[in-house]
Amino acid sequence: MKKYFKYIALICLTISVTSCKKGFLEESSQDLVRPTTTAALNQLMTGEAYQLSSTMHDYIELLSDDVQSDYNSNAIVVAGLNKYSSVFTWRKDMLDRLIENAASTPNAWYNYYAKIKGCNVVLDYVGQVSGNESEKQNLRGQALALRSFYYFMMVNLFGKPYLGTTVSPETDLGVPLILTAEVTDAPIKRSTVKEVYTQIVNDLNTAIPLLDTNGAGNSIYKLNGTAARLLLSRINLYMGNWDATIKNATEVLQKKSTLKQYNEVLSSVLTYPVSSAITSPEVIWGYGFYAELGNMPFGAQSVTRASYSFSDNLSSSFESSDLRLKFTLLNIAYINGSSLVTYKGRSGKFVNTSASNSMAFRTAEAYLNRAEAYIQKAIAGDQSAVTKALEDINYLRSFRIATASYAPITITDPQALYTFYKAERRRELCAEGHRWFDLRRWGMPSIQHSLQLTAGAPTIETLQQNDNRYTLGIPTEALNRNPNLIQNP
Repeated sequence: MKKYFKYIALICLTISVTSCKKGFLEESSQDLVRPTTTAALNQLMTGEAYQLSSTMHDYIELLSDDVQSDYNSNAIVVAGLNKYSSVFTWRKDMLDRLIENAASTPNAWYNYYAKIKGCNVVLDYVGQVSGNESEKQNLRGQALALRSFYYFMMVNLFGKPYLGTTVSPETDLGVPLILTAEVTDAPIKRSTVKEVYTQIVNDLNTAIPLLDTNGAGNSIYKLNGTAARLLLSRINLYMGNWDATIKNATEVLQKKSTLKQYNEVLSSVLTYPVSSAITSPEVIWGYGFYAELGNMPFGAQSVTRASYSFSDNLSSSFESSDLRLKFTLLNIAYINGSSLVTYKGRSGKFVNTSASNSMAFRTAEAYLNRAEAYIQKAIAGDQSAVTKALEDINYLRSFRIATASYAPITITDPQALYTFYKAERRRELCAEGHRWFDLRRWGMPSIQHSLQLTAGAPTIETLQQNDNRYTLGIPTEALNRNPNLIQNP
């Protein structure tokens, strides 16, 4: 299979969004092997477009209020604190510092454009290879949907939110849109946030019917029409398109509506991880390298991960009868020599083995997306939408709250329900990469992190409301390679 990936090495300059004088598939390359069949293209897509074997960014949770710093005099713990301190304190040069210190694989800009390049290769060549036409359209649909997901992630890391009092998607800069694998001489400028979202929506609307017709047999680790609809519901939610969000989420639930009943879990939820594509009944698409969670500073059962843990602010938001508290935020006790370190450092949602994905698109999100859209319609004056929102929220909670203690939520005031909903979404989706993006689109509130690298008074770092640091800085390496890139404020 490796031979089909050789030409991916020619990506390097384009990944950094820079110019190159030679075409992407230059004939003079001795190692060049062009894909000529759908089978070859499928192998290429599996290895170079999907991220099941690639860590994209193992630090995104450190940006939110779901994680706290847990000081311990153990030298390894202190080293871990320092290693990721630039992320935890929202330094604008955090990626440069991580890259310089070679902390895991920190360059999200590079990593996502590498995967986008893989998608573009498939899209450029799918019409030229031999094979069944249905297989070609399946590959095209997957590549469009997968590229949409990557651009969604990038624009929410490196661009401002779509909605908010201090944002303007028509003029705010997003990320460069690279829609072909061919390299040109011209450095590419950043598209606006609206332009990126428009491209994402258009690509998903093209991908969904292709996947519906040709991708029904795709494995749980490959994108399908239902997963693409769930992504589209998320996009429309972020854009404030409430009716479209409801439509997309409803279509998802018509295809797949199952949830994992936590009341049926007799042992540890680690045996039945809610995000495992292998065992969970609510996974629509399993994605992400399993080590992404293991590499997180609070992911694995090791003293080196005790530097950061799930925050008291998050854990205190769960009621005592909420089984997610028991099965999601796990207390870890690790002995390092004579030093005992205890921390809430592992989520029971995931299995840290090569047999499992690290994250997933789940049916639970469809219920939440639809509920939020209904609440927004209620806030705008449609009181009947409150009932519909409550139906989705209560149905989800009936699978998560201990049966003996479960009682339906009966909040009828739209604003009060919105407040409850946001806390519920946080509880359900914690550690799955949603919280940072949700904070951004919910008004970029002020949050604080306390960091103590040495014994004594901790340093308090505050991310002010609407702080520019809610948008990550572009790595200096990419700026140096492409003079048309403009750094975020």
